[in-house]
Amino acid sequence: MVEEIVDSLLKDAIDMHVHSSPDVLPRKLSDLGAALAYKNAGLKGVLIKCHITPTTSRAGIVREAIGNFHVYGGLILNKMAGGLNPAAVDAELKLGAKEIWMPTISAENHIKMNNGDITQVVPLTDDKGIFRAELYEIFDLIAGKDAILGTGHLTSDECEKVVDAAQERGVKKILITHPEYEMPAMSIDVQKKLARKGVLFERCFYASNPDPQHYKLPLDVVAEQIRAVGAGVSVMATDFGQGFNEEPLVGFRRFIRMMLGLGISSDEIVWMVKKNPAALLGI
Repeated sequence: MVEEIVDSLLKDAIDMHVHSSPDVLPRKLSDLGAALAYKNAGLKGVLIKCHITPTTSRAGIVREAIGNFHVYGGLILNKMAGGLNPAAVDAELKLGAKEIWMPTISAENHIKMNNGDITQVVPLTDDKGIFRAELYEIFDLIAGKDAILGTGHLTSDECEKVVDAAQERGVKKILITHPEYEMPAMSIDVQKKLARKGVLFERCFYASNPDPQHYKLPLDVVAEQIRAVGAGVSVMATDFGQGFNEEPLVGFRRFIRMMLGLGISSDEIVWMVKKNPAALLGI
């Protein structure tokens, strides 16, 4: 019975956060393999993401190859993309990018938490703590295409400031990347405040990976945040594709099944895996 409910919830669902190959890191599936697995399971679409390279063109090739399935990509403003690079954002959006993310592995927050090379940081501000002019250009470009702004691996405080600045420039679709994860480790109070501003929250299963080596957060904490902030402003995504993880489709099924077990209703899950993702992607 439970598996039948999971099947029905997966039908026409969309995973907004999948890491697939080609990549410099080991990935479970290729772009094509991930998209085919989701299409064959009855899902509606997938957004592929890479910390190293843009994915919009890759998504377009897969979309043409398999037909009748929504495959999208975007650009993360990491060092490899030139950091805060309006020209790269403009080109990617013209190619059809659905989401532009703030830095992830090049965010100061990420690098400090992982004891990385601080010289690889992509700073959002100048020496006076003021947002760089390029960032405002990027917000304008995102607003002009009604694309999604993802917050990447910024701190909670940085996310709040980015939300305010982006909305002032007309950005309508803002998705907080895994707010429950250690980056940004956003409190429920801050989430509620941002929700009142029309911001959505991407709840990623990766944060609750049951593999002891990568385990970070009990899933009931994520369920608590959904109940507190609202399924109507939440998106469930896997953030899977890593070599050490199960395949994204298996993870998505388990994410849904476990959420049901924690008391999140089918109607709430429909909002998070179907309605909100479709509205963000405009499909």
